[in-house]
Amino acid sequence: MDEKEIHKKLFTEFPPVSTKEWDDVIQADLKGADYEKKLIWKTSEGFKVKPYYRSEDLNNIDFLDALPDEFPFIRGDRKDGNNWHIRQDIIVDDIKKANKKALDILMKGVTSLGFILDPKFEPTIDNIEQLCENIYADAVELNFICFHNSFKVVQHIEKLVKKYNRELDKINGSVDFDPIGQFVLKGKFPESADTSFDQAKNMIEMANHLPNFKVITVNGKYFQNAGATIVEELAFSLPQGVNYLTQLTERGLSINGIAPRMTFQFAVGSNYFMEIAKIRAARILWAQIVHAYGPCCDSKTKMYIHSTTSEWNKTVYDAHVNMLRTTTESMSSIIGGADSLTVNPFNTVYEKSSDFSERIARNQQLLLKEESYFDKVR
Repeated sequence: MDEKEIHKKLFTEFPPVSTKEWDDVIQADLKGADYEKKLIWKTSEGFKVKPYYRSEDLNNIDFLDALPDEFPFIRGDRKDGNNWHIRQDIIVDDIKKANKKALDILMKGVTSLGFILDPKFEPTIDNIEQLCENIYADAVELNFICFHNSFKVVQHIEKLVKKYNRELDKINGSVDFDPIGQFVLKGKFPESADTSFDQAKNMIEMANHLPNFKVITVNGKYFQNAGATIVEELAFSLPQGVNYLTQLTERGLSINGIAPRMTFQFAVGSNYFMEIAKIRAARILWAQIVHAYGPCCDSKTKMYIHSTTSEWNKTVYDAHVNMLRTTTESMSSIIGGADSLTVNPFNTVYEKSSDFSERIARNQQLLLKEESYFDKVR
């Protein structure tokens, strides 16, 4: 008997069961209890989750056949594997110490650095050069959290990579320039709305020779960490991105030059499957939004996503539980298709992170990558 006949014989022994037959059995077992009240889970986002699903529930979902690196990028923008950047942020209160720490953690599996600069500190080109000393900018992602000095940092980075003869198209990273996000947090723009958008335009033009360096950030994480649901986080973040597209195209920039210079930062919480769906939905929606502006090709509609573990749901009473929460949040981020991920150390909700807690945070990602092979599946 060949394989096809064995397969056919196996399944003919189990007659098909219709959805109605399943529901009839469930109703009988409920003994008159309300099916929806007992078995339907209503999420805070407004979704009704059924107790079971069948193949017929997948009918009319047109993106199921989409492949990785294909519009609308529901399965991410990487064709070969799912190798995300492992990021760790460093508070820069001493340039030499910050550089030493960066070099140390790069030898421990980190592939993306986030330098958090004091808003009152105005970095010179010498400061940035010392901060990045012995760090190969074309081999690691460099990110700078320095809203008020973003333009200067971009200017310095461009000069330094040219000075050290790095390949400009291999320089990856970002500055956290998000004037709308500042408006969300503080109720007003740092200067004026027009000045802020003019600065964004100038930064895109300044970084013209750094095609993979992001200069505008949409901080969706602000919304979730303030209590927003998953739907609300998307509902607030995507229009914020649209606002940047509109303001900058009105200032004469091409959509082809704007969209690839943006990065979205989402906080990912403990709602495992919903968080996976959020990141995938964000990619679909953003691809459709950018497509409406008429870019030259589908590649311009890709969304670059940096994910961080949520802050609002961490406990101070049994802090080691936070390790479990950040692990599932990391899994959601990776399976959803985040391009880079920061795992916040388990103790940061009540004290400054320690070498131990930072090592645990790094190792959570390394275990998922090196031992669970999450970088191989999507």
